Amino acid sequence: MGIRIFITRLLLLFSIILLSLPQAAAQKNKKKQFTVVIDPGHGGVDPGALGRKSKEKDINMSVSKLLASMINEKYPEIKVIFTRTTDVKIPLVQRADIANKANADLFISIHSNASKSKTANGCETFTLGAGSSVEAKAAAMYENEVILSEENFEEIYKGFDPRSSESYIIFELIRNHDMELSADIAQFVQNGMVKESKLANRGVSSAGFLVLHRTVMPSILVELGFISNSKDENMISSKEGQKKLAKGIFNGFSEYYRIYGKKKENGGEDVTAVNIKKEETVASVERSAVAKEKPIFKVQIMASANKLDPKDKRFQGEKAQYYRENGMYKYTIGESNSYADILETKKAVSKKFKEAFIIAFMNGKKINTQEAVKISQKQK
Repeated sequence: MGIRIFITRLLLLFSIILLSLPQAAAQKNKKKQFTVVIDPGHGGVDPGALGRKSKEKDINMSVSKLLASMINEKYPEIKVIFTRTTDVKIPLVQRADIANKANADLFISIHSNASKSKTANGCETFTLGAGSSVEAKAAAMYENEVILSEENFEEIYKGFDPRSSESYIIFELIRNHDMELSADIAQFVQNGMVKESKLANRGVSSAGFLVLHRTVMPSILVELGFISNSKDENMISSKEGQKKLAKGIFNGFSEYYRIYGKKKENGGEDVTAVNIKKEETVASVERSAVAKEKPIFKVQIMASANKLDPKDKRFQGEKAQYYRENGMYKYTIGESNSYADILETKKAVSKKFKEAFIIAFMNGKKINTQEAVKISQKQK
């Protein structure tokens, strides 16, 4: 009797395993759906900046919807989520939470700029950072002031005062492992907007935007143009202008998705560990003796679609190196096996290059900086 029971249980277990195999295989082969969250800035009782004939919240929504339509049409496999689809006010913290809860791969916040100067013009794309210029810091302060009208904002944002420059010190210390990916998508989007819209190119900057600070994925904030400038306002408030801007953002997104998105969906290697080509020297520099079998830390100062001349004024007299990755030339200063030493280099470099951040390599591959720090600590 005991043997019969044993055999019966064995057959039952075997049948359960067989039945579960297709499901297990399906789970294993299930692709991770790429998700992008589009955030139309402002809304409801918060109109954003006001032009002579338009409101920022309306422009942001129109361009956001056009962008979503383009993504849905070209990439039906992508999931697009809005932080708002109607004219309602959504607190900054909730906008970020929507992206975080959705486990999004990318966050794009769309805004329109404004200035007391009527001559200020052009489009600009931001990543999170301490603020690469006085204008960038002013833009972040303006966008962050919306929290003052939120209930319990002091408690929610832990005493952060968007009007006080002292509050922005937290962004001096931030080390976001998505910073490099954010910088790439920002450059792609900026290039796309300038090409399609012909607006003045204000470039890519960094600033302490709270909505970006709260997200846990590559994130950018787009300023379409200046609603306070009559020429820019005519462009960004017109249907034709909005189509061009949406197309520019879409082209930038497509470039990013081509490089990074499909790798994640197809279960390829993590985007933080991408094979790089042989590093070349931009200018003759005194290289430190670094152990190749250990993580190598460097400070990245900028990226460009084109190779820059060693005497290019953007280097501000500094000697740099570059490596090529995904068609981009990425420029670095310094190298060390010591994370503490490279932090000192970054501190010095940041006086000239506000958007500088630390990257890491090991055995000819770029790796996540936080992982590199862990490896370095274990090797001590």
